[in-house]
Amino acid sequence: MAVVINFVLSITDIVTITEVLLFSMTQVGFVNKLVNFHRNSRKVATLDELISQEIFTRVTVAEMDIMKTSFQRCQKVLNIFLLSCFGVTLLYGVVPAVNGIMTGTKMYPFPGKFPFNPDDYFVLIYGGEVATVAVSAWNNGAMDCLFTKHTVIATTLFRILRKKIKDLHYNTNEGERPLENRIKHCVRYYNEIIKYVSAIENIFAYGILVQFMCSAIVICLTGFQLLVVASESGQSGLLVVYLFCMMFQLVLYCWYGHMLMEESNRITEACYAINWHEMKIGQQKMLITIMERAKKPIALKALGIFRLNLSTLMTILRSSYSYFAVLQQIYRK
Repeated sequence: MAVVINFVLSITDIVTITEVLLFSMTQVGFVNKLVNFHRNSRKVATLDELISQEIFTRVTVAEMDIMKTSFQRCQKVLNIFLLSCFGVTLLYGVVPAVNGIMTGTKMYPFPGKFPFNPDDYFVLIYGGEVATVAVSAWNNGAMDCLFTKHTVIATTLFRILRKKIKDLHYNTNEGERPLENRIKHCVRYYNEIIKYVSAIENIFAYGILVQFMCSAIVICLTGFQLLVVASESGQSGLLVVYLFCMMFQLVLYCWYGHMLMEESNRITEACYAINWHEMKIGQQKMLITIMERAKKPIALKALGIFRLNLSTLMTILRSSYSYFAVLQQIYRK
C-alpha cells in the first residue's frame, strides 16, 4: 500500500515512478508465482511420485553417475543464484542505512509514503521492509530452484534413455525376446518422462508466464535506475546486483528449458546410431514408435504461449532494451 500511495503522489516524477514500478512489478511476479504454487501444491507431490516409480529408480552404476554429474552441476549453479539473492537482501538492508548515516537523514529500503510520520517508528518500519525483502527473496528463489531441479531431473532422464537405446547396439545377439523386452522398456521409459514433463509444465506454466512478463519490465526499469542514480550513493551497486539476480533468474528457466528440449531432440539420433537393420521387423517397428514421437521435441511452455529456450531469453532481453530506450528518450526530453 505504501508503494502504491507513493506512485499516485509522484505521478509526475518519472524517476520516482520507475523506482516504484521496479518494486511493484517484482512483487507482482512473486505473488503470482506464490499463488500459482499454492493453488497447485497438491500436484507438486505428484512430481515426487512420478520420479519415484520403479522404472526410474532401478538404475545401473553408469546411470547413477550420469545423475550425480547432472545434479552436482545444477547445485553449483543454484548456489550462485541463491548467493545473489542473499546479496540483494543484504544490500537492501545495508545501503539505505549507510546512505542515511552519510546524509544525516532517515532512509528506507522502499520508496513508500505513509499516512503518519514513519520516522517515529523508524526501526520497526525499516526492519519490516528488510524482512519483506528477505521473505520474498527466499520464497521466490526456492520456487525457482524447485522448478530448475525438476527440469534437470527430466533432462537427466532423457540422457539415461539415450544411453539405454545406445546399449541396444551391443546386445543384438542376446536373442529375440530379451532384446524386445528392453526395447519395450525404452518405450515405457519414454512415455513416463513425457508424463513427468507434462506435470512440471501444468504446475509452473502460469507462474512462469507472469514472471517473464514482469522480468522484462523489471530489467528495463533497473537499467533505467542505474542511469539516473548517483554512483557515489551506493544505490548503483545494489541495482547492479539486483539486475544480475533478475537476469540469472531468467537464464535458469530458459537455459535448462533449452537443455531439456535439446536432449529430447537427440533421441532420434540415438535410434539411428544403433544397428537397427539387424533387428527383427517387430523390434524395428518399436524403434520407429520412439523415433516418430521424438520428431516433436519435448519443450516446456509458459502457459502454451512460448517455449522456455534461449530464443525466448533473447526475445525478453530485446524487449527490455526497447523499453529502456523509450524511457531514456522520455527522461532526456
